Amino acid sequence: MFRTIEWLDDNTVRLVDQTKLPLKVEFIETSSHERIAESIRTMEIRGAPAIGAAAAMGMALAALESNARTKDDLLDYLEKAAETLNTRPTAVNLTWATTRMLKVARETEGSPSAIVERLIAEAKEIAEEDVQMCRRIGENALSLIRPGFTIQTICNAGSLATVHLGTVGGVVRVAHERYGDIKVYAAETRPRQQGARLTVFEFMEDGIDTTLITDGMIGTVFREGRVDCCVVGADRILKTGHVINKIGTYTMAITAHYHGIPFYVAAPTSTVDMVTELEDVVIEERSPDEVRIINGEYITVPDAKVYNPAFDITPPELVTAIITDRGVIEAPTEEKMRSIFS
Repeated sequence: MFRTIEWLDDNTVRLVDQTKLPLKVEFIETSSHERIAESIRTMEIRGAPAIGAAAAMGMALAALESNARTKDDLLDYLEKAAETLNTRPTAVNLTWATTRMLKVARETEGSPSAIVERLIAEAKEIAEEDVQMCRRIGENALSLIRPGFTIQTICNAGSLATVHLGTVGGVVRVAHERYGDIKVYAAETRPRQQGARLTVFEFMEDGIDTTLITDGMIGTVFREGRVDCCVVGADRILKTGHVINKIGTYTMAITAHYHGIPFYVAAPTSTVDMVTELEDVVIEERSPDEVRIINGEYITVPDAKVYNPAFDITPPELVTAIITDRGVIEAPTEEKMRSIFS
């Protein structure tokens, strides 16, 4: 798979427009941090690690745009850019990246141009860190994934949700590299169909045996014994082990628990939030038309009332293990989380 987002030699950013997949592969190239913010808001780029890298590159673009003559002017511009880029409230990687870039800007000595160069380097480093973390997640998962396994996924936590390789994608791809016979069942993932549009697309591109199902088929698939485990991504993991991920994840976890199917969460360190309390997590609620409309056509009464939370929360007692770049946390608890991430 191609890289989801990258910094080009002419100091522009190129990202794949995920709203066009799988029917078209189109790229967006920009030198504007506001255009990056728009891409995050409209989900032209999505997936917690990917939007973290996008936000970092957006901050570097803002530094270039600022033409600041003093460090204070540059910092003022960057603080406003961070507010612009923080367009989605649930995925922690977004604010993690803008906060990290602001910290680097504040701590770097020298002229504004020197700080700009340092920020460009930091944005590139964040992207490379993501690639390496995904590889380690996949390698750490080998203790759980056996030859011949069929893995149930939801949404897209593959290459397209990261800079490259993926979190769930890392688990699947590394196991497939090792064993050669890994299969995937991909849940469609309404309302934006990231499983159908993105996960199926990228795994089929890599020659991985993938079967698409609707969200409502998960219980039947589990009852019929078609999958060996679930592997899902995360947009935020709290110190308590609560997992915030794409809507439908909680339902899958309950169903897996009932059927005795291991439920694994794959996520990088940047997705772990050891500060926010459960009651303070903001669940993004998106446009009602995401539910009312498919492919530009209404599928229901145009003014039907809609509840459209983008994410749900899975409690730790339903999580068999969290697979991170730092190791595997089985039956997660706050004590176990702190032992690795504090």
